Amino acid sequence: MLKQFLREEEGQSTVEYLLIIAVVVVVVTAMGNKIKPAIETLTTTIFSKINKQVSTLMGGV
Repeated sequence: MLKQFLREEEGQSTVEYLLIIAVVVVVVTAMGNKIKPAIETLTTTIFSKINKQVSTLMGGV
């Protein structure tokens, strides 16, 4: 039973997926502080344009 468990390769793919997820988490965490201001600026710009368009469509209400 132990030999069969050691021969199975299914566990390796799980470990590989976990390593990929860990690398992505580390990269996002490291870049998060640098990306945050850009995302805030982008969302502010997008929502201000949406609000302007909605206000125009509503007749300037």
